[in-house]
Amino acid sequence: MNLKSHQLFFRRFTDLYRPFIQKTSEALSEVGLTLPQWSALRLIAEQEGMTPAELAARQFVEKPSVSRTIQQLLEIGLIETRQGQDRRAKQILLTDHGRNVYNGASAIIEKLEREVIGDIPEHEQNAMSERFTEMQRRL
Repeated sequence: MNLKSHQLFFRRFTDLYRPFIQKTSEALSEVGLTLPQWSALRLIAEQEGMTPAELAARQFVEKPSVSRTIQQLLEIGLIETRQGQDRRAKQILLTDHGRNVYNGASAIIEKLEREVIGDIPEHEQNAMSERFTEMQRRL
């Protein structure tokens, strides 16, 4: 069966995505993190002071899922919350321990990403990133 270009593209994307997520999960287990915890921790490190609602929106998940992850990260001392300007919304910040764990996990993930990306030139990586961003806007 001959696949159309867009079908082949998404087959290859799916074929890459699933094993990459599995390898990422395995790598994160070295520092005691799950994939949802890492996703939240990474976003909080990139934009400290976000609210749980903002975190849920950035992760494309429902607030109850984020609430569970936030609770787990609080319990293991990686994040703390502070009262925001709006009394109902708390801001999420990394603790010093959270920053150390984030840095260690980042190094592990970067190593994996470099292995997977191989020798694909940077300009091609940038072009693919731009295309993925365009496609995400269409969803």
